Amino acid sequence: MDVFEKLQSLDRRLFYLLMALAIAIPIINPIGLPIDITKPVRDTYEFVESLPNGSIAVIGFDYEPGDEIDLSPIAEAILHQLARKNIRVVALASFPAGPTFAEEALLVLEEYGYEYGKDYVNLGHYAGGEPTLAAFGNKSTSIFQKDWLGNDVVSLPLMKEITSMKDFSMAMTLNDGPTGGTGTHEWVRQAVMAHDVPLIMGVTGVLYASNQTYVQSGQCKGILAGLRAAAEYEQLIDRKGIGTTGMDAQSMAHILIVLFVILGNIGMFMTKKETGRPGSGPNKPVTPGGEGK
Repeated sequence: MDVFEKLQSLDRRLFYLLMALAIAIPIINPIGLPIDITKPVRDTYEFVESLPNGSIAVIGFDYEPGDEIDLSPIAEAILHQLARKNIRVVALASFPAGPTFAEEALLVLEEYGYEYGKDYVNLGHYAGGEPTLAAFGNKSTSIFQKDWLGNDVVSLPLMKEITSMKDFSMAMTLNDGPTGGTGTHEWVRQAVMAHDVPLIMGVTGVLYASNQTYVQSGQCKGILAGLRAAAEYEQLIDRKGIGTTGMDAQSMAHILIVLFVILGNIGMFMTKKETGRPGSGPNKPVTPGGEGK
């Protein structure tokens, strides 16, 4: 059996093993494969860089568990940049699972010496969608009496500086669409149109096109879509994270698939070429009344 025939008879378990390694190795040790920085990502980064140091940002964790892989890496990348500028953060969520995602992402801030209650707050979940967000925008302490940890909101030093949405230098929604939570268009109305607070968005890949109109109109200062955008952002802040490892794993898996497709087709082509020669293999001439002689 020559090398081309062996390519046709490889044990499929070998492919599964190589695929597992291609995914696991970049996750354990991120490679940081080069990724071109797209304009929407760079524009978002430059806008955040322009914010006043020490100001306050509000971030809505408006997504459910199924979209965590796309949006949590975006949240962590943005929080690294905000922390480097000493920008304080207020988090809230329009889905019940949102405060848990916020709690995990906000741990980034503690790497920079942030103190809970003074430099950042996780207000927790609010029900009611846009009307509740509107009420929060008009009087921030009217919706939340207790934060996610059970503290009295009015006792938190950071919340004493906030009376309405106008006290935020930036609003951000991490959003997977209007499926029960507060949608991107509702954030546009309640942050930008009602209070003239600059807004950026982190969305799943499928929502990118439908939200481009807000960017083009100037109502949204920046938009980040999916894991790819998180990986690009991590390059801009010079810190590898979940986005980089995720894109490395995807890229390595795709490279392996393409390689096996190429090798498989070469093996099939060469095997057919060899068996198609006159006088050999299954195409050997057959004499009347018997098999090929």
